[in-house]
Amino acid sequence: MQTGLISDPIGFQAAAGPAEDGHPMRRVSLKVLIAAAISVVSLLLTAAVSYVIAHDAVKRLELQIGRSLALLADEMQDKLDRAMFERLQSLEDMTEIAKIPSKTETPASLRAALERFQTAYADYSWIGFVNSEGRIESSTGGVREGQNVKDQEWYKKGLDEPYVGDVKVGESGPEKSSSGRVTDFIDLAVPVFNDDETLGVLGATLSADWAEEVKDTLLGSMKNSIHADVIVLNDKKQILFGPDDIPGQKLDLPSINDARAGVASFAVEQWPDGQSYVTGFSKSDGYRSYPGLHWIVLIRESQTLAFEPVRSLQRNIVLWGIAFSALAAILAWMLAGKLSRPLLQLADAAEGLRRGRQVDFPAVDGYDEARVLAQSLRSMVAELGAQRASLAAANQTLESQVRERTQRLAEQNIGLERAKAEAEQATEAKSRFLAAASHDLRQPLYALTLFARALSRRVQSGEATTLVAQMEEGLHGLKGMFDALLNVSRLDAKLIEPTKVAVSVADVIERVSVGFKVEAEQNGLKFLSRSQNWTLETDPALLETIIRNLVSNALKFTHEGGVILAARRRNGQRMIDVYDSGPGLSAEQHEKIFEEFSRNDQRARGANDGLGLGLSIARRYADLLGMRIVVCSRWQKGSRFTIVLPPQRVIEAMPPAVGASKDEAEIHGFRILVLDDEELIVAALSRDLRDRGNVVYGYQRAADAEAAFADGLTIDVAILDFDLRDRETGLEFISRMSHETGRFIPALVLSGGTDSVTLATLAKSGRPWLTKPADPELIVATLHAVIKAGRAAARQPAAEEHVGSD
Repeated sequence: MQTGLISDPIGFQAAAGPAEDGHPMRRVSLKVLIAAAISVVSLLLTAAVSYVIAHDAVKRLELQIGRSLALLADEMQDKLDRAMFERLQSLEDMTEIAKIPSKTETPASLRAALERFQTAYADYSWIGFVNSEGRIESSTGGVREGQNVKDQEWYKKGLDEPYVGDVKVGESGPEKSSSGRVTDFIDLAVPVFNDDETLGVLGATLSADWAEEVKDTLLGSMKNSIHADVIVLNDKKQILFGPDDIPGQKLDLPSINDARAGVASFAVEQWPDGQSYVTGFSKSDGYRSYPGLHWIVLIRESQTLAFEPVRSLQRNIVLWGIAFSALAAILAWMLAGKLSRPLLQLADAAEGLRRGRQVDFPAVDGYDEARVLAQSLRSMVAELGAQRASLAAANQTLESQVRERTQRLAEQNIGLERAKAEAEQATEAKSRFLAAASHDLRQPLYALTLFARALSRRVQSGEATTLVAQMEEGLHGLKGMFDALLNVSRLDAKLIEPTKVAVSVADVIERVSVGFKVEAEQNGLKFLSRSQNWTLETDPALLETIIRNLVSNALKFTHEGGVILAARRRNGQRMIDVYDSGPGLSAEQHEKIFEEFSRNDQRARGANDGLGLGLSIARRYADLLGMRIVVCSRWQKGSRFTIVLPPQRVIEAMPPAVGASKDEAEIHGFRILVLDDEELIVAALSRDLRDRGNVVYGYQRAADAEAAFADGLTIDVAILDFDLRDRETGLEFISRMSHETGRFIPALVLSGGTDSVTLATLAKSGRPWLTKPADPELIVATLHAVIKAGRAAARQPAAEEHVGSD
């Protein structure tokens, strides 16, 4: 029983129910779709085949047309060369036929012979004989007889060999005196000999009209069927012959450039008049003994006219393609009706099922595929009911799982945000603690350092010397801890900007090795170094600090064996390795040791094993320089710390080193102001500077120092604390004193604070500054540089005033 069938399954059908707008839904029948598909496929196939055939045929035809024009251009240049060779040969023959050597004494007889020759060769507008002195003795029509032409190019070159000049475009030839018009002409000349003696030159002017004769001879009967222009250019791209509106112009086309390179072919190109032409081109290459003038011959024809056969072929192919496509559409319509009937029956049954009706799929006739499809649809409808219930249950379960997991993710995100905030607060608290502790502890440490240096000058021998040395060593270690804290503060404040210059890796390794080799020998260890002649663009101070921290760490934990510092290549990369024979590291410690305040379980050599900041600072410096620090270690076997150098920063050659200054960094006999709110620091620093032979004025309050300046105090340099715990800082005080005294006062600023705000202020001030506790020798060296720079600045205005007075 065929339920749900619609009476006409072919063509456009009306659906069983109304559409949303109340009108019956219309659909395109399968027959139409099949017919359209077959028609489109046949049309595309026909178009593709037609395109391939047309493309090949069109290309061949275009190539044939272009080659024919190129062949005409080549033949034209060959005929021009042959014609010019014949004209030149005729002149040479005339010197013999007219017996010019025997008639040079009789101008009238020679003139008659020349005029007879001109009658035979009408292309010559003028022929004349010029003697060895450059004077024209005889010429056709008597034109220019008696003139001296010894400075003209055709005469000078014609004395040695046959000569052909280039076309003189728009100039006056010798015939103007008789005709009164300007024309294009070509100069020819051949030498006239009498035995071994040169009597003179037989010169001639060839009218450019002979080129038109060559063109007519070349085209012949095709002249009316080929709408082509013949254009001749000289080697300077100037048009010699061509259509009436272009002679004398200069052309610059790709075809001309190809022809000048010796290529004979064709091209489709746009000319200055805005039209596209098919242009055949060739260059004159001479004929026999005639070398040619390197003329370029162009045969051009309008692209529209030249390719008209191509357009006609394309139209024919399109028309035949349309005809075949129409025939294919008719056959497709007939075939589609037979193929679509069973499928349309099944489609109607499926539509009824979609609308909720109980429909049995019909048993269709036709072909096996349709019968199999009907059976499959019946089975599928039965399975869909069971699957619908299963999918509803699964969907409910999935929605519950999604809600549960979304809630868990939200709770985890809240926990992560809270942990991040706590970590940021801990980091900020650490920085505040470092800054506060560094500032409060640096002041007494700085004073102790200065007093220890003063004490070392007064103790000469005995146990006291050893005790002072040990005290200085302990203070040096304590200073190292504070310097590490300062570096961390600087890194956190982003005040360290690498200054990249060309650095010799060998020099850095040698400089580092000198001090550590002595330290290793004092501890019974071996220290070896191996360098490479590499040049690296980097910050030398930061690179040296990285290497020193790694070597110092290796020596600190090595009790037997030794340490090796080596630059080497490995796996195609440049590296600096620090090997040690220490206790080694476990796998979980490889990254942990680079954390701030991280300390190894192994006991370091000596009483002070640091704060655990050296490796952290080394890695952060390496990140600034674009380097990597890699650790390779085995427990109880030793460790290797590797600095991987960036390959893009390695340069080929090291610039010549500039010799370092040998000035003695020592101060003596200067007047120095010391201003610090700590009494111990004023006393210690004043004593150290006086021991060096200077006059020192020490103050704890800015008001006392200001009063001394008001009473006429003059100094060479000042050392000031940054934080005077007063209404202004040391920077502000010395700037105000410079303004009030009317002269710039050199100064060195010392700071016990290492917070980011203080360090940023010092960095922007332009004044030299050091952090407490500063080494006394470093203070002296910095003062020496400050005084030297201050004197140079003081001399500069005087020099400028002297120059202005001149």
